[in-house]
Amino acid sequence: MREKFQTYTFDNGFRLAWQPTNSKTIFGSLRVSHGALHERDGEEGVAHFLEHMLCEGGTLKYTPEEQQRIRGSFGYTNAFTSGTETSIPGGIVSSDLEGYLDMVSQMVFSPRLDQKVLKQQQKVVLSEVSRKKGAPGFEDMWKFFIPEITRSRDHSYFVLGDEQVIQNITETQLRNFHSRGYNPNNMILMVAGNLPKNIVERVGNYFGDQPVGPGKPIVPSKVKPLEKTSIRYSSAPDLLNKDNPEESNSGLSLAVVVPDEFHEDSAALNITSEILGHSWTTGLKKRIRSEEGMSYDIGSGYDGSNNYGYFGIGGGIHTRRQEKAIDIIFEEFDKLKSTKLDEEEVIRAKKRASYETANSLENPFAQLVSTDPVNVPEVARMDYEFDERVPIDRKLEQIERVTPEDVQRVASLYLPSDRKTGKYVMMVRDPLRK
Repeated sequence: MREKFQTYTFDNGFRLAWQPTNSKTIFGSLRVSHGALHERDGEEGVAHFLEHMLCEGGTLKYTPEEQQRIRGSFGYTNAFTSGTETSIPGGIVSSDLEGYLDMVSQMVFSPRLDQKVLKQQQKVVLSEVSRKKGAPGFEDMWKFFIPEITRSRDHSYFVLGDEQVIQNITETQLRNFHSRGYNPNNMILMVAGNLPKNIVERVGNYFGDQPVGPGKPIVPSKVKPLEKTSIRYSSAPDLLNKDNPEESNSGLSLAVVVPDEFHEDSAALNITSEILGHSWTTGLKKRIRSEEGMSYDIGSGYDGSNNYGYFGIGGGIHTRRQEKAIDIIFEEFDKLKSTKLDEEEVIRAKKRASYETANSLENPFAQLVSTDPVNVPEVARMDYEFDERVPIDRKLEQIERVTPEDVQRVASLYLPSDRKTGKYVMMVRDPLRK
């Protein structure tokens, strides 16, 4: 049984979570519950831009050049902005703990926001926004699919921001946004690794005496079930097989809103997704890939995090046969509703789901495991718990209890009734469409 990590809350509300490990290094992440959804009108992009400035714009103690030299000595350093928070992860050799705590506390409490760096970062961030918006499928995904499925600012907000705001951003805007949320009572530092016994005292020297501020977390609103069908076919020249256009694949995304992870049907929805899109003996892989040869990567997924239950089908589909593939998807929906599954099929699906659940890591930590395979998973475990997610052990217990009857029931309750009258969102990016 894994040892429970320890926590401590300082008088100013700053929280520390730590887990000693048999490691020669330390991995940490400072989580600030202040992200893009905290922006007001005219601030679109300020949260993400501030993240850049915290990392490169210097502090009251260090010039930008000194900051970069110190951060450059760490084994890993980065920052991420989401709708609800800003995270500053870092990996260090254990002897650098003091320098790490000093630098990170300076970054979040005493940013210099150097004007020369601000002008430079305007160009960098505008380039980042342009790269994102110029990516194939951006318009389809961000102007149609995500808004249609979520119908919610909380779940469709573009974190990178608006170019006009970024072009005219000022130090005053950045400091106003910073003052509203970069407060110790709105932060958690999570560390794992070769930690000293007096870790609470060491952290308290840098974070424990900072003044309390007005910052508060945002809990994303709950996404409601769909009330209508939304379908979009668009031209996707980026998907064209130029050597053999008739063999091109379209990009298919089809989704419905279902209950989130706290609902009693969550585990059954997870297993339904496994059977529909991950089994080689039934469902979409068997029919669309193996039998019909219409797709290489057809699959399905269920996610119930952030007050949002998403059940989706996706993959590349042979363009000339895409309508037949879509018909098969709805036929497989009907099979799940009308036919009781074989017990062995459900057992296999539960094993796959249990494996994935037991090893799940939330972004950005999933992509950071290779930087520190021992300590990153420990910090991810803390982050998951502070998100107040359903505990992994409970999810595993719920998965084990799912029956064939449960799968049939949730399929009947939540999957679209049929292609013509069902409520779903579908996007087809067709390379042969003019």
